[in-house]
Amino acid sequence: MKNRFSSIIAIASFAALCVAQSAFASLTVLTVPWIPTTPTSPHSTYAISSTIESTIVLGATVPSAVGSADSFKAVWSFGDGSANVTINPVTNPYDISTTHQYPASAAVGTTWTATVTVTDLTNSATGSANYYVFQQANSASLAPLVLQAKVNVAIDWGLWYMHQTMWRNTSTGAPGGVPWGGWDQAGGVGSGTCPLVNGGAYDCVNYGVINAENVQAFEVNGHLQNGPSSDPYTDDVARGLARMFNFLSTQTAASDTYVYNPATENYTCKDGSVPQTTDPLCAAHGGQFFYNPGGTSCTSPPCTFTFDGNGNKLQTFDNQGESIYTGGPYIDAIVASGTPTAVAPTGAAGIVGKTFQTIAQDMADFYAYGQYGNDCDVWNGATRGNGSSCAGGAWLYGPQQGNDSSTSQWAAIGLIAASRGLSYPVPKIVTDANNVWITNAQDVTDPKGTGANSFAAGDNAGAYGYRGSFAYSNAWGPFAVTPSSMVQMALDGVGRTPNTAFGDSTTAFDQRWNNTETYYADNFCNSVTPYNQAYYAPRAYMYGLFSFTKSMLLHDPGFSLSPIQFLRTTTPGVFTTNHSVPANSIDWYAALSPANGGSDPCDGVAQTLVNFQASPDTGVFDGHWYGNTYYICYQGGCQSPFETAWALIMLQKTVFVSCVKNLQGRGTPAGSNPARVDLTWSAQGQANSYTVLRGTSNGGPYTEVGTTTTTAFSDTTAGLINGDTYYYVLQPVNANGTEICQSNQATVTVPAGRGAPH
Repeated sequence: MKNRFSSIIAIASFAALCVAQSAFASLTVLTVPWIPTTPTSPHSTYAISSTIESTIVLGATVPSAVGSADSFKAVWSFGDGSANVTINPVTNPYDISTTHQYPASAAVGTTWTATVTVTDLTNSATGSANYYVFQQANSASLAPLVLQAKVNVAIDWGLWYMHQTMWRNTSTGAPGGVPWGGWDQAGGVGSGTCPLVNGGAYDCVNYGVINAENVQAFEVNGHLQNGPSSDPYTDDVARGLARMFNFLSTQTAASDTYVYNPATENYTCKDGSVPQTTDPLCAAHGGQFFYNPGGTSCTSPPCTFTFDGNGNKLQTFDNQGESIYTGGPYIDAIVASGTPTAVAPTGAAGIVGKTFQTIAQDMADFYAYGQYGNDCDVWNGATRGNGSSCAGGAWLYGPQQGNDSSTSQWAAIGLIAASRGLSYPVPKIVTDANNVWITNAQDVTDPKGTGANSFAAGDNAGAYGYRGSFAYSNAWGPFAVTPSSMVQMALDGVGRTPNTAFGDSTTAFDQRWNNTETYYADNFCNSVTPYNQAYYAPRAYMYGLFSFTKSMLLHDPGFSLSPIQFLRTTTPGVFTTNHSVPANSIDWYAALSPANGGSDPCDGVAQTLVNFQASPDTGVFDGHWYGNTYYICYQGGCQSPFETAWALIMLQKTVFVSCVKNLQGRGTPAGSNPARVDLTWSAQGQANSYTVLRGTSNGGPYTEVGTTTTTAFSDTTAGLINGDTYYYVLQPVNANGTEICQSNQATVTVPAGRGAPH
């Protein structure tokens, strides 16, 4: 949500308000920029009501004071006529922040320049920096504009919380002289200083992967290790990456053996019934329907593969004991850095000095090697859909141990990130074998319900459990692993198919994605109260919600990226209150309930995350997320400490890379020449070209109208009509021809008559 209304940013008077840091100041003072490459870009605030303004955090540091024995004070002036705030003495140079409420009566677009001035009380040296704010919305604004403002403020709070809770080493105390920092409790420096929340739960854990998750949250919000030195978060990200690499190890490239042909193993019965041990070939049910007949990567099993895509004879993994569970976020953080040629400054032999791309590719090779190659389907007594676990090409905690949908999603997200962000070619055997797992592990025996809240009604058709179908392995409820399996479908190219319930002329035989999406959609609005209802409500389970967000953004039917805006269901009567969206659907990200100014039956991911920020138990607002899980554990070893990073990534509506967010266009009506739409955008890292797509409905579907290698495109294709509105997205494409991500949607209306474009 870092894109801004250009008309607000471009206000000429705003530039006049900017007071640059004095070139003669002997103290360096840094304030957090909203957009690091545009230091004067303003942060959001908004009016909650006509008399109450949101409370925002103004983040700043004074690096000059780090390690100094002098005394310092900081003074904040807010630029709105309110009283100054003084911090005396400054006890932590990494945190001279304050909070403030600007006037609720201010008009939308009002700008303020806050200034923080730091004085060295020992020698009278001073330094200052500015923090820019604008009124983005008020209580009378349209609900979507208020939501954008809420999201922006939430992001500011969350990032500053992560900055505050990072421990930092010095260059003289760090191995190799490289300063690092992190959030893992095992870090030594800072160990035991993790903030206590929720009555005593440490908000950091004994896993190095927490550093990768938190680093990625900074990165997708535009803060990079090679960002401007004026951004306090540049140092945080560089330190976090340096710490992160210390938890990786290498091994000699190893092999995996598959004992089945995934093309012939991936099937169901043609009459729609489930294959049984007594009739494994479906002879009594019309024969077999093969879901992936082209999956011919192992036609004469057993087949053995050695995974070493870059030929360096190495595979890399997280060395803390659950390498499959924890590896994906490292790849995501590397991809989100946007610097594949950067070199790891720390780490063991085989890691330090290697490029980011090499490390990520070696981790992807490890995931390929770690896939389970055995099978235990109906051929040897297992029952699909319920009763016992069926197998396929999934992952467990360690290499080739077995199948678990929860761990498998981290393999999937790591492989997808490596493929889209670093042009890593995912081996065909990996997607073919995993496609077998998503068939065998899907719950297909429970009846389909007819109304909302199907989980409570006992309808689990389409759901997934941990070690098989939900009917077989229902630990922790279905809303962690059902969306985890949707991420795996995205890896395998399994997605939406025709269904008459959506107005299609026919219903395709393969309804695997549709059934799972329907199951999740039917339960999407389950009540999230009382607090911590993760077993029953998808939106109350941060772990699963993160998986779900990935699956919507990475939806890839037939290996063609097609992100989903509107979550839909084949069950009638689930989403009926908002008639501005397609029937039987809800905007999973931006939906707003009546309580928040909308007409949807419940809030989407964005407002839900805003609601959950900080601790509902204590009422303390410091910007973190915690406790939206199946259980809350203490002093490390659980998923709750990861929630702040996950929330910040989801609020940006991204997965592993910040995509083009400023696609915009304008139309020229048909006259002597055909109608035209001219589009522009900023460059995307790792993109070799851009595919431009157009739709006639908000949220798509979209049809390709052209490609370009530049950051501009003129659409003059047939179909543009004066007075009509069109919806554009673009997909940056990497060197392997794989779509990296999908941009924001640009809405462009071609003017009704001849004249100047607008």
